[in-house]
Amino acid sequence: MQLSRREFTKYLVGAAAVGLADLSVFSQMSGDGKLSIRRLATATASGEGTWQNLKVEGKIPADLNGTLFRTAPGESERFGVRLMHLFDGDAYVAGWEFREGKVSLRGRYVPSPERVEERKDGKMIYSEYGTMAPGSRRGSKNQPSVNIVEWRGGLLGLSEGSLPTKIDPKTFDHLGYENFGGVVPGYLTFTAHPRFDPTTGDMFAFGFEKRPPGTMHVIRIENKTGKAETMFKVPQQGFNMVHDSMLTENYFVIIIHPQFYDLQGMMGGKTMGENLRYDSEKPSLLYAFPRNNADGKAEPITVELPPALVYHYGNAYEPKPGKIAFEMVAYNDKRIYDFLRSWRADTQMEFVRPRVKHTVVDLNSKTFSPLDDLFEGAEFPRYDMRLTGKPARYLYAADRLYEEDAAIARIDTQKKTSTKFNIGKGRTLAEPVFVPKAGGKPSEDRGWLLVQGFDGGRNENFLEVRDAQTLGFQARVWAAGQHFPLGFHGNFCNL
Repeated sequence: MQLSRREFTKYLVGAAAVGLADLSVFSQMSGDGKLSIRRLATATASGEGTWQNLKVEGKIPADLNGTLFRTAPGESERFGVRLMHLFDGDAYVAGWEFREGKVSLRGRYVPSPERVEERKDGKMIYSEYGTMAPGSRRGSKNQPSVNIVEWRGGLLGLSEGSLPTKIDPKTFDHLGYENFGGVVPGYLTFTAHPRFDPTTGDMFAFGFEKRPPGTMHVIRIENKTGKAETMFKVPQQGFNMVHDSMLTENYFVIIIHPQFYDLQGMMGGKTMGENLRYDSEKPSLLYAFPRNNADGKAEPITVELPPALVYHYGNAYEPKPGKIAFEMVAYNDKRIYDFLRSWRADTQMEFVRPRVKHTVVDLNSKTFSPLDDLFEGAEFPRYDMRLTGKPARYLYAADRLYEEDAAIARIDTQKKTSTKFNIGKGRTLAEPVFVPKAGGKPSEDRGWLLVQGFDGGRNENFLEVRDAQTLGFQARVWAAGQHFPLGFHGNFCNL
């Protein structure tokens, strides 16, 4: 049957009314009927469920056993309200499970109390990071949509704005919130990027008090016992946006860049996403917190760095006593804020792409080396996590993230060279996750890269498996016709 344009539009409106179609996606069509790959790749998930015996191109490595868990903001609209910011939307968790050469996929929205309440009422009543709920002042949700990590046999979903969410690794049920025995109070934020000691598994994390003066807490949680302790408390001036951190052999490193929230604007009724600011006239401030603070007398070492707009770091290590080397993805264009908060607007801002930079900080002289450029345009850097705090030669990152013909870059931080593979026209990619190969001599490039992708022509997700050393193709697993947002971060776990 062939439908006229008017009949087709009428069908879409009716389908959206009963929840069968995401009207906001269709409203984002260009004049020729094509959709932006970045919008398609972050559109509302097509469904929830478990899909077995997935179609595989190539061959799944026999030694690859475990599950790649990823989380994402799973919606581009809610009850007819277009969610404007890339960070907006209820958390959707996907699990790609590998067992003896076969792959299954499980996807589900995490049934948080706020999501259950909204679905019961049939309307949006909680505001998002970048979108206000119509006629509601109920505040925002604690969405575990930024990162998902394994912790003591379970999963923690991380939002950055509040406590971690405990998630059942089999059903993705919401199991409540983790406050680590009360050491992390409800008035504290909690990082979406905790760092883990590769030998002990201990977690190092930080958060800010959601009240003046925004005091920063530095927290260590033992993997063996689950016991947590607050190692440092540092008062701040205002409420800073700090997303990532680093861990070396002797220090937990946090850099406060001049990125902050305008609290007055937020009190005036605007969202957090609308009130994020960057002051290029102020320096960045590196805090090196000594990991050994058993007597409680240690003090953080602070070093001023040039201002930068940073979300993510690579690895960090100490090439010599008192020195810390690390990589970061640095922007020098604050229009990235406009780009993110107008993600689903009819027109979108452009911005200068970030650069992956390397530097060495001297904690004794409080100086730093010139910032070396390693790569342009890449985000979400990953490495062999077994080398956290030790020299890691290779970074793996997403080049042209969410864009057509995106690529995975392998950056050699020693030679300052890079190689990459492009995924192809009409496709895009997200964060690469390194998984060590089983058996043989351990090596940081002897492993597999697992990369979640999206095919615009098929409107379907896939998972790419590549050799970490050569970037050579190993396998591509298709998502049984399903599409769901690529999201930000995830991890491979033996759960």
